[in-house]
Amino acid sequence: MAEGNGIIGDNYGMDLPLSQVDEDSLNDEKKMAKFTKTAEFKRMKQYAEGRIKFYQDFLPNGKEVDALVTPSDWALANTVIREFNMLLGAYDNANEVVRNAEQGR
Repeated sequence: MAEGNGIIGDNYGMDLPLSQVDEDSLNDEKKMAKFTKTAEFKRMKQYAEGRIKFYQDFLPNGKEVDALVTPSDWALANTVIREFNMLLGAYDNANEVVRNAEQGR
């Protein structure tokens, strides 16, 4: 009796993997997303965006950015900007995670 080559079962290799979201992590994301709706978050975001704007024009020591800026000065200012952007991005990401989890239900 000869055996043929073929697909066995119902899995044709075209099923997308399902990602499981840890409930504790999702609850943390929900708390962060809920916080973004508060006046406190709006004030914090406004402050962070103001600091980002400041560090785009001035160095952390308050010196105005000009042609005499050293690469290490610029690196420090960009590090501070990046940190504020990551903080705000974490909350944006939490909103997206919660939105995707709610759509997946």
